[in-house]
Amino acid sequence: MYDVFCYGAISLDISGRLERPFKVYEQATAIDYRMSPGGDATLVALTLSGLGLSAALSGSPVGDDPMGEYVLKMIQEGGVKAIVPKAGKTAITAIVLDNNKRSTITFHDNTPEAGIPIPDDALKSSKYAYVDGCFGRNSALIAKMARAHGIRTLLNLDLPSMPNISLFDTVIANESVSKLISPEPAEAARKIHELNGGVAIVTLGENGGICCDGRLMEVPVYRAEAVDTTGAGAAFAAGFIYSRLAGKPLKACLEFASAAGAYKTLHRGSYRIFTKKEITDFLKGKY
Repeated sequence: MYDVFCYGAISLDISGRLERPFKVYEQATAIDYRMSPGGDATLVALTLSGLGLSAALSGSPVGDDPMGEYVLKMIQEGGVKAIVPKAGKTAITAIVLDNNKRSTITFHDNTPEAGIPIPDDALKSSKYAYVDGCFGRNSALIAKMARAHGIRTLLNLDLPSMPNISLFDTVIANESVSKLISPEPAEAARKIHELNGGVAIVTLGENGGICCDGRLMEVPVYRAEAVDTTGAGAAFAAGFIYSRLAGKPLKACLEFASAAGAYKTLHRGSYRIFTKKEITDFLKGKY
């Protein structure tokens, strides 16, 4: 039995901060580099585990290579049950930070979705399902299976999963993805809600966001001296799921999620393990 089943991208993240600004096609040097597990589903699972929930992770195949061994070892040490097929090469994401602006590129095998298994038993024995939007076909299959078993679902929207909005109880869209629906965040949230009939959240980074569950409400903003925004969206999603499972009202879920996202940015690297108390203290202005 798991609290949350997470499905989506699994990769090795290698991030570094540029030593100096550079122009396109120039060679550059990155310092303060970090290596860690990556992929939204992976980061959500690790964050939930840090909050004391049991999480299962599946999705992208991991290669039978040193990178894959490292990623699986770190995931397991983070308390997450990895149910991951081994095939091809482990995906690698290069992250470059330039004055807190982030650029990424992911190298991965083009594995057909039909060839990526969905562990039905783990999904059916979970209370909640999180799906990142990098898969279209499999996102739909998971949502339908979850709905049939009364399992609540959250989709981190991306282009491949656009046709699946109506299948998920909660849909989160970041600013760039939401613009594919409407240039206005509030209108994008409203349109998502019209499709799923549940909760629609458009996140706007340091500007908070907009939520629609039939009524519009602002996602609160918590200021932080950000050092790395990588994984802030995953921390937001994990914070929302954690609060939802705790039975908190929507407003309180948004507050905790937004604080978790802001708190993550204070830390270098793709993810940050934190406790409920740390976020509660952050909300009280103790950081």
